[in-house]
Amino acid sequence: MGVFFFIIVIVGLVTFGEVASKWLETGASRKVLEPGRDDELTALREHVSQLADQVDRLTEEQRFMTRLLESGSSGTALPGTTESRSVQNPDPRPQDPS
Repeated sequence: MGVFFFIIVIVGLVTFGEVASKWLETGASRKVLEPGRDDELTALREHVSQLADQVDRLTEEQRFMTRLLESGSSGTALPGTTESRSVQNPDPRPQDPS
């Protein structure tokens, strides 16, 4: 058990070192945005903002549907529905006359 743990620690440290060195290399070589590309950056920000709004809307819809399904499975009627859950449907199976 001790040798296995030691090997995992060594592999983790080596991996962390590689990731850290790649991160530092890319951080030092970042390019400055060209002056003529401000309009593209503004358009990209608008698209990202619209996408975030759509994700928020979908999240709210998913929460609503989850609450709707949970309330339907608990046996309680939702406010504003015309049907009552207390009404029993007749059994469609044929009854034994005996």
